[in-house]
Amino acid sequence: MRKALSMVLMLSLVLSVFMVGGGIASADTQYAWVLVDRYEYPIPEGYKPSDTMSYYADRTGNRIEMQMTQPYGLGPYASRDENNPVNIHAIYTWNNPPSVIMPEEMVTIKLNQEVLSNKDGNFSIGFKPYFNMDLADLNIGSATASKKMATIVYPDGSSPSNFKLGYGGDPQMQVSAEIDMTMKFVSTGNPGQKHALYFGIYGGGPGSIGIRYTYEWKEKPLIGAEAFESGIRIMWQPANGLGYRIYRSTSPDELGISVSDFYISGTSYADVNVLPNTSYYYTVKAVLAEANPLENIEEKLSAPLQTFTSKTTADMVASSKMRNFIMLKVDSPDMTVNGKNQEVDPGRGTTPVVLSSRTMVPIRAIVEAMGGTIEWEDATQKITINARGNVVEMWVGKTDLTINGTSQTMDVVPVVQNGRTFVPVRFAAENLNCKVDWINSTQEVVIVYED
Repeated sequence: MRKALSMVLMLSLVLSVFMVGGGIASADTQYAWVLVDRYEYPIPEGYKPSDTMSYYADRTGNRIEMQMTQPYGLGPYASRDENNPVNIHAIYTWNNPPSVIMPEEMVTIKLNQEVLSNKDGNFSIGFKPYFNMDLADLNIGSATASKKMATIVYPDGSSPSNFKLGYGGDPQMQVSAEIDMTMKFVSTGNPGQKHALYFGIYGGGPGSIGIRYTYEWKEKPLIGAEAFESGIRIMWQPANGLGYRIYRSTSPDELGISVSDFYISGTSYADVNVLPNTSYYYTVKAVLAEANPLENIEEKLSAPLQTFTSKTTADMVASSKMRNFIMLKVDSPDMTVNGKNQEVDPGRGTTPVVLSSRTMVPIRAIVEAMGGTIEWEDATQKITINARGNVVEMWVGKTDLTINGTSQTMDVVPVVQNGRTFVPVRFAAENLNCKVDWINSTQEVVIVYED
């Protein structure tokens, strides 16, 4: 009886570890809210010039420009003062929220409002930024009982009473300013559960221009640095900012140089331009603002987010040429090309798959990322690839292929899934003068090739 009671208590303890707040106990160590989609709502039709009130809006990335104008003496919002015609014009920029959010983590968006004109004509019009959290898959402007609104703080530390650019808005909102919008994310969840962050600018009658960031409760991405045959693979936790700079040094006391000319958009990088049997020290910083050389403004970076150390393998082959890399992950629709994230097959959700114990990749994505071309002949189901100095012909369902006119065979036939041709990843190494590495810990393929 005592033994049975002990077993029950032990089982209860184990269950309490795995079931906390309706979620999973490994939330603290393995699970988190992971960004799975960034959706830009279409700009409403109302943001087009009309006879009575002219509205204008443009969105490019994390930049929204909005303007409403009305000449003196015309239309329902005609100014009563010819010296104060309606012209409210502003540009809004902001940083992306983190790609991974821990339960109840505070999330901050830094909103930059640049006021170009602020004449309201004494009418109750203007622009209202907002940052909310709610259930996923809602339309812009919709809400449920789960809605949470951000806490807003002006540069002087005060909170708003009327967070609006235009008539009746707080004085702090009538000028250019950088404003913090902060909220606490939800607690733990269940695998597959989703919540979303909604950011946008409300412009009155025409509606809102906004973006939805959808997060799913799933396993956290790995972090760290590890050597593989062609270099060092680096993974880091995401942070607020436009992107990341990775600095590499052979000395722990020096920051070193950036591994890329541009900032990196994802949270992983394969450093393939390194030497064998050498220790490298990496520092990751977030890019908070871009440089503007014309105005003598330098790129703004955060303090170091994370640092890593790793040593390349002794048998790594050194090269005097610049190396490029493509990273793909099994069952992921995204790929990384020299540090830039992009979809494997835009809009189709195509991912690398495992068939017959082989990693199969969509060959078109790889060939085009290398600057090559690929052609399809429907009658014979022939694929012709022209890349990296080679012309390769192969046929769906056949192991036969030709390389620059010479006949050869593959051990696994090309297959077609959802209208895309998949080939064994080793095909790239054997026929396109590349090197292919498999990183087992992350289920990733790294394809390395020289200029």
